[in-house]
Amino acid sequence: MSTKPCVGCGWCCLSDPCEVSHRKYGYMARCPDLFWDENLNRYICRLMGDPVEGDDARRQLFEGLGCCAPLVLWRNDVRNRDDD
Repeated sequence: MSTKPCVGCGWCCLSDPCEVSHRKYGYMARCPDLFWDENLNRYICRLMGDPVEGDDARRQLFEGLGCCAPLVLWRNDVRNRDDD
């Protein structure tokens, strides 16, 4: 993974939901567990915070190991894109 940290821009989850999301919800254009947090001004993955499946999701999604798309311009423009 990247040496750049995740900034919560949402690009990966909005453009190509992860395998964890695919297994839980099937193939959807947007992961239903992606949440825009107004206080933190970033997207949050609710799959990782799930009390039952969160540990497995964090492991599979390499939580803490950096951004999966470090060259994406969304990193420089973190905002709510739910209505885009």
